[in-house]
Amino acid sequence: MPERKQRDPIAMCGAAIEHKISAALEKWGLFVARRTWPVFIGSVLFALILIGGVSRLTSETETENLWTPRGAQVKTDKATYDANFGTGFRGESIYFKPKDGTNILTRDHFLEVLEFDTKFRRELTVEVEGTVYNFASICAKARPADAFCLAGGSPLEFIYNIETHRFDASFISDTNQLLSTINRASIDFTPDGSRETFSLDISNRHDLMANKRFDGAGQITEASTLRMSWFASRVNDTVRDEDCEGKDSEGNEMTRISCNPTVVWEDEFEKRVNEEFNKNSKFVFAHVQTASSIGNELSKVIGGDVISLNVGLFLIVLYAILVLGKFHPVLSRSAFAFSGVASVGLAIGGTFGLGGWTGVPQTPVTSTLPFILLGIGVDDMFVLAGALGRAPMHLSAEERIGYMMKTAGTSILITTLTDMLAFALSTTTSFPALSYFCTWASFGILLDFIFQITFFVCACVWDEQRVAIPARDCFCCGCCCAKKGGCCDFCFVDEEQMQKKGCGVPCCCLTCQKDGGYLRGVLKDYYAPMLIKTPVKVIVIVVFFGILGLGAYGSTQLNENFSLRFFVPSDSPLNTVFDIQDEEFRTGSTSVSVLLDHSKDGGYLHQPSMRTDSAKIAQKMEMFPYFEAGSLVDPLRNFTTYIFETADAFPLSPHFFWVPEYAGRDWLARTSTVGTVTVYPSLRADDLTLPPPASTVVQGGISSGEWARLRTATYMEGIPADGSFSRDAYIKNTKLFYDVLAHFMTTPQGAGMRSYFAPQAWYEGFTDWIESLPEEEFIDGTFRLDKRRDLARGMLNDVHNGTARPKHPEKFCAALKYFLNSDAGKGFKIEPPLGDEADCYPASGDYNMSRIGVDMRCRVDDGACPLSNSTAEVEIMQGSRDAVKGTSADLNPRAYSFSWLFAEQYAVVRNEALWSILQAIIAVGVVTIIFISHWWTGLIVVGNIAMVLFDIIGIMWLWDISINSISIVYLVLAIGLAVDYSAHIAHAFMSATGTHNERVVTAITEMGADVAHGAMSTFLAVVVMSASKSYIFILFFRQFFAICLFGFCHGMIFLPVVLSLIGPGSSSDEDPSVAKQEAVEDSKPVATVVEMQQSARDTAPDTINSQRVAVDGDMKYSPPDLSAGSPMGQAAEVPQQPV
Repeated sequence: MPERKQRDPIAMCGAAIEHKISAALEKWGLFVARRTWPVFIGSVLFALILIGGVSRLTSETETENLWTPRGAQVKTDKATYDANFGTGFRGESIYFKPKDGTNILTRDHFLEVLEFDTKFRRELTVEVEGTVYNFASICAKARPADAFCLAGGSPLEFIYNIETHRFDASFISDTNQLLSTINRASIDFTPDGSRETFSLDISNRHDLMANKRFDGAGQITEASTLRMSWFASRVNDTVRDEDCEGKDSEGNEMTRISCNPTVVWEDEFEKRVNEEFNKNSKFVFAHVQTASSIGNELSKVIGGDVISLNVGLFLIVLYAILVLGKFHPVLSRSAFAFSGVASVGLAIGGTFGLGGWTGVPQTPVTSTLPFILLGIGVDDMFVLAGALGRAPMHLSAEERIGYMMKTAGTSILITTLTDMLAFALSTTTSFPALSYFCTWASFGILLDFIFQITFFVCACVWDEQRVAIPARDCFCCGCCCAKKGGCCDFCFVDEEQMQKKGCGVPCCCLTCQKDGGYLRGVLKDYYAPMLIKTPVKVIVIVVFFGILGLGAYGSTQLNENFSLRFFVPSDSPLNTVFDIQDEEFRTGSTSVSVLLDHSKDGGYLHQPSMRTDSAKIAQKMEMFPYFEAGSLVDPLRNFTTYIFETADAFPLSPHFFWVPEYAGRDWLARTSTVGTVTVYPSLRADDLTLPPPASTVVQGGISSGEWARLRTATYMEGIPADGSFSRDAYIKNTKLFYDVLAHFMTTPQGAGMRSYFAPQAWYEGFTDWIESLPEEEFIDGTFRLDKRRDLARGMLNDVHNGTARPKHPEKFCAALKYFLNSDAGKGFKIEPPLGDEADCYPASGDYNMSRIGVDMRCRVDDGACPLSNSTAEVEIMQGSRDAVKGTSADLNPRAYSFSWLFAEQYAVVRNEALWSILQAIIAVGVVTIIFISHWWTGLIVVGNIAMVLFDIIGIMWLWDISINSISIVYLVLAIGLAVDYSAHIAHAFMSATGTHNERVVTAITEMGADVAHGAMSTFLAVVVMSASKSYIFILFFRQFFAICLFGFCHGMIFLPVVLSLIGPGSSSDEDPSVAKQEAVEDSKPVATVVEMQQSARDTAPDTINSQRVAVDGDMKYSPPDLSAGSPMGQAAEVPQQPV
C-alpha cells in the first residue's frame, strides 16, 4: 500500500534545492557534450597551470612547526631560550656494545673506543665547496672564539689528561687499572692563580654505562654498553638552496643539504662507521644516531612509497577496466577507465602544484594524500560511470551524459562538499601538521570534483561516440560470442566477422551480463530482499550496537603518545638505537630549565634581591613531587660555593683582577729583568716558572701574601662571622662581581655553568672584539689597551687573558665606549645608558638571562618508567609552570623543557580531536540535510557516521594506536569517507518511491554496486601500504582499512535497515512541481522499433548521435549494431520505460 504523502516544509525546501542543483548539473553535462573539445582543453590547461606550482613547493620537518599546537606556551619559551642560550645543538649519539656480548669494561674494549674517537672526531674530514671540514670545524662551542668543543659526555673522560687536554691511553695499562680509574671517577687539577690542587668529581659519567655490575665492595666491575655524545653546531642550518653553488660529489646540483658541511659530515660519519669501523673492529660494535638520521630514513621510506603509489595506480586502473568494461573489442572501455584514473592523477598533480602556489608546506603526513585522492576520485568515477550505465538506451548520447550528471552529479557533489568542508573546517586546528594536511586535502577533493565533471565527462562523451560508431577500444583482446543464442544475441558474430574484428579463440564473452552487471543483479535479487526481513534487521541492529559499545569503551582506553620512532622504517638500524635508549639508558627523567629574566631593575643578576628570589624559585622546584633529588643546578649558588671553597679567602690575583687597594702598592713598580723575563724581585715565586736564579735575587711573580682577599667584608656582604657558606653573601662592587663570575666560568668548577648564563648582546660583541685584537698593545689616539701576555714578559697587562675583560674599571669603561663608537659596536645599545664617570659600568650588568636546571622523575613513586608516559609528562609540564608562577615579578620565571614540544600535544590532543571531529560532523550534517532533502535523513546519516567513528576508535584501541596529531588526521578523513558510503544510499532512498522496504531495495539496487566498487577501489588504493615499513604509512593503512570496512558495512547494511524502520517519506512526494515535471517526462511516448538511418562508420567524430530515427516527432537513440559493424544496423526493440 502506498505511503501517505506528507508535506514537510523543510523537506519540500530541500527537494526544491536538490532539483535546481540536479537541473544545473544536467545542463552542465549537456554543455560538455556539445562543447567537448573546449572543455577538455580548458581542463588540461588548468591542470598544467596548477602543476606549474610544484617547483615552488616547500617542506616542513621541524618538530615544533608540525606537531606542537599553535599558540602553545612552549613555543614562546623555546624562542626565548633559543635567543638567549642558543638554538641548541645537533646531537650525535654513539652506543658501543661488545661484539662477544660480554663485559665492555676491559682495556681492549676501551682502547677500541679510543680509536673510534680519534678516527672520527679528530681525523674524519669532508670537503664542501672547496673547504675541508673536520668535527672541530663544525662542533658546538660555548663561545665562537673558544678553542674547545662543548663536551656531550664520554666514558673516555675517565682517562682524560687535563695537562695535554687529550684522552690518554697510558692511564689504563691493564683492565684492573681501568676499573680503578673508573671507580675513582675524578680529575685532579691546579687552577691558575692557586697553589691548591682540586679534584673534579666525574662520577656522573657512570651514567654513560648501562647494566653495570658491582662487587662486594660496591665497585663497578662490568657493563654491557657505553654511551658517547658529541654536539655539532647549528650555525650551518640556516644555509638556503640559493646560497649554494656548484655540484656535489655525485655531480648533482648543490642544495641546502648537500652544501651544509655539518650534514655532509654527519652522513659521511654514519656511512663510515657502518661500512668500515663495524666491519673491521675486533671488540666493539658502534650504533650511531646523528641529527640527520631520522630525516634520512624518512626520505628513504617516502621514496619507496612512491613506488607503492604507482602499484596502487596500476591496481586501480585494472580494477576499473574489469568493472566498467567487458571482454569485447568495442565495449571493453579500457580507455574510459584509464581516463577516470587520469582525471584523479590531474587532481593529485594540481593539488601539489596548488600547494606550491599558495605556500602551504609539505609534511611527512601529506605523503599519504595521493592514495586518499586516488580512492575518493575513483569512487566518484564509479558513481558517474554507474549512472551512465543506467541511463536509458533510447536517449541520445548527449542526453545520456545529461542524465548521468543529473543523477550522479548530485551524489558526488554531496560527498565533495561534505569531504571538503570537513577538511576545510579542520584547518582551524592548533596542530600545524593537521592543518596543513587538511588544507591539502581540501584542495585535492575540490580539484578531483572539477576534473571529474570536466576531463572525465569529456572522456565519457568520446567513449559514447566511439561505441555509437562502433569503433574498437584500446583493449584489443576482447572476444565476442561465437554461437548464436549463446550468452547474448547482441554480442554474436560469426567466425568470419570475428576474424575481421581481430577476435581470438571463439568464446562466450563476459559482456552479456544482467543490466548493470552481475553485482547489481545479486544485490537486487538476493541481498536487498534478505536485508529487509525482520529477523535480519534485528540481528543487524544488535550486532552494530554491540560494536558501538566496544568502540565507546575503547575510546576511554586510548592514551596519548608521540615518538620519533613514527618516522623511522621498521627495518632501520636506528630502531636498535631506540631500543638501547629505551631499555638500557631510559631514566624517564625530564630536564627542565627555569628561565630567569635579568633585563629590568630589581632582577639584575648582581642585585641582592635576585638571590633571594632565585632561592625561592629553587626551593619551589625542589618541593615539586616529581623532583629528582640532587638534580638541582643553580649556577649562582654554584658560583657562591666556588667563592667559599677557594682557599685563603679567595686571593684576588692581579693577573685576573684589579681592586682599588692595588693602586697604592709599590710592588707593582719594583721590577727587574732576568734574561728576557721581567720579574718582581724579593717576592715569592708563586705564579711564574723561571730558570734557576743566577744570584741571590729571588725571582717570582706577585706574592699571594700581598693580594687582596675577596671573601672579606671589604668586598662582600653577608659573610657569616664563622666564615661558613651563605647563599645570601654577595659581592658589593658590580664590576668585581662580573669579573669574578667570568673568571669562575674559565675554571674546571665553573666551565659547565657557561651555558646557564645568557650574555647581553653588547657584552658578547665587546668581548669578541677584544679577543679579535692581536696580542700586543693596541693604540688609537688617546685609547690604549695592552693585550700582551703577562706571563710571557713577566708584567701585568690590561685584560684577563681567559675572559677578555679589561681589569681596571677605568680601562673597562674606556674600552667599552671606544667599542660602541667603532664600526664593530655601532649596532649595539646599552640600557640604561653608560654614565659619564671614568669608571662607568652598565647598570644592567653583563647578562640578560640565566637559568636554573632540574630533573623531573617519570613518576612520583619509585616504580619503573613506562615507555608511554603522557599523563605524567603533562603533569610535570603544568605543575612546573605553576610552581614558579608568581614567585618573582622582577625575574618573570618560566619553566621550559624541549620535551614539552610533545607534552603540549598531549595536553590538548583529546580536545583538538573532539573539536576537529565535531566540526567535521556538523559540516557533514548541514550539507547532507540540504542535499538529501530531509532533516531526519540527514540526522540518521550523521548518527551513522558517528557510529563509524566509534567503531574505528575501538579498533584503534585493539591495535594499540594512540591518539596523536597523526591519527587525528585519519579520524577526520574517516568522516569524509564514511559520508561517501552513506550519502549515496541515503540520497537514493529519498529519491525512490514506494514503501520503506521497497525504497531500500531500490536504493541498494541503484547505488549499492557503485558503493561497493568505490569501497573496493579505495581499499586497493591503499592495500599496497600494508607492506610499508613506515609507521605513518602503516597507521594510514590500518585506519584506512577500518574506514573502508566500517564505512561500507554501515552504508550498505546498517543504514538501509535503519531507513527501512524509521526513514522519512520520499522526496519525490514532497515537491509537487518536481513531481509534475517528472510525470510529464515519464508520459512521453517511446518507439518500439527503430532502425539505423545511416552508416555508423560515416558518422563524424564530433557529432553525437547521428544514428537517429523519428519517433512521434522526437529524435530517439538506436543502439549501434555491435555485432558486425556493418553499415546498416539491425532492428532492435526498445522497451517502454521512463526517462
